[in-house]
Amino acid sequence: GAEERTAAIVAKRLGALGFSVREGVGGYGVVAVVEGATPGPVVAYRADMDAMPSEAPDPVPFRSETPGVRHICGHDVHVAVGLGLAEALAEARDDLRGTVKLIFQPAEENAEGAMAMLNDGAFSDPTPQAIFAVHSAPLPVGTIGSTEGLFLPGLTTLDVTLRGDNLKTPAEAYAAVIASVTTVAPPTNEMTLEQLPSINDPSGAVAAGVVKSEQAAPDQPLRLQAMMRATNRSAFERAKVAIEAGVRDTVFDNVTVDLAFNEYVIPDVVNDATLVRAALDPMRAALGPDAIIELDWTSPYNSEDFAFFLQHAPGAMYWLGVSNPELGTVGLPHSPDFVADEQAILVGANAMAVAVVNYLDTN
Repeated sequence: GAEERTAAIVAKRLGALGFSVREGVGGYGVVAVVEGATPGPVVAYRADMDAMPSEAPDPVPFRSETPGVRHICGHDVHVAVGLGLAEALAEARDDLRGTVKLIFQPAEENAEGAMAMLNDGAFSDPTPQAIFAVHSAPLPVGTIGSTEGLFLPGLTTLDVTLRGDNLKTPAEAYAAVIASVTTVAPPTNEMTLEQLPSINDPSGAVAAGVVKSEQAAPDQPLRLQAMMRATNRSAFERAKVAIEAGVRDTVFDNVTVDLAFNEYVIPDVVNDATLVRAALDPMRAALGPDAIIELDWTSPYNSEDFAFFLQHAPGAMYWLGVSNPELGTVGLPHSPDFVADEQAILVGANAMAVAVVNYLDTN
């Protein structure tokens, strides 16, 4: 929600390329439209712009100049990919069929930006029939991870309120709730890439954790909020039952417990299989036969508000490899030592140009 400078840079660049630009969409959102020489479908690309709070030092020469704020999720890469795509589209406008809408979104990390932009008309005049995006990932630079179906699970929050005389020791109650939640669902980032579950695994996987707690005074209720993600509905239902039972069984005498599940406050990100398949061969032709990695796993640790755009149009998000094994750098989003190899920007821009133009040419 504080992307004022970035949004201004993006809008200026897009305007210079001859795009029709609208600023201030749902906050600092920017929407740009380019029309091809001949009529055709409307397709969109979305890039999120925000950074994250982090006090850790940047292990790169181009360090953050804003104290306590760093790009450790790769959204700056997503923006650069979008601007590279815009340059390609501007050059190819005379040969372009249809219309491309570029959506630069604020406030992804708090899951507010996508809905704010949609409510402010980001998908109107014209309305996209499909939407694409990339997300940085710890795959080798030069590669694109492609997934049909579930890409990232939605987010469910759990509100827990404890009341009673024994809450004079809130630390113990807090620990009991954390234990009951994480026993059912391991907390964030306990799995390696090799251990991530297949999207076709019926047992699924669940991750959860307590994210905050508050108590106004020792004689007041203790309130906690947890979050949970599951890679399929059956795993979600099993975890929900187990967490509720665990929380109720681990609190103390003379303590009452209220639980409320707020299901799927962020929906699942589900890639449209037809869109994904249609772009595979063109992407391989453009990037090389080994550049596209077809994946069937998903991570239970992350959600993405790109899911809200997918409620309005089919789409596909791709993993953009940003790690450099030769240099020993790893682009694991949200990790304090996140480093994105900048060579990934051109790879992502090429991949999105192929996906967008192929969609316009075949629909």
